[in-house]
Amino acid sequence: MSTIAEAILTFEGPTPRVVADLRNINFEIEYMRDDVEDLYSETDLEEAYQLIMSNQVTGDDFKRLVGRTRYNAQTLFFDDIVVFLFSSDRYEAVFASFDYDDDFPVNELVARVAETQRDS
Repeated sequence: MSTIAEAILTFEGPTPRVVADLRNINFEIEYMRDDVEDLYSETDLEEAYQLIMSNQVTGDDFKRLVGRTRYNAQTLFFDDIVVFLFSSDRYEAVFASFDYDDDFPVNELVARVAETQRDS
């Protein structure tokens, strides 16, 4: 398990829906909450992995274009779910999703992971 995934899973806050280490050729689900496990098939997970990784590849090019080489997190907000993508290495990342409401500690979670990355 990556240090980023571990930081997310030990964060004192909301319980994640899903946490996965995304590597350049495969992925590993590190945690999936029981109540969402039946919502995703292996095909769904593989398709999500492919879409996220294609975004990571083009995202690296975009970051260079705007003069940024490192960012803390990409965050996607949906009606009641928030998704975080934390880059770890080139073409590697950690995916984490949570139930979302206005009280979700977005900044605290991002700061916790960023702190973990600086320490490693």
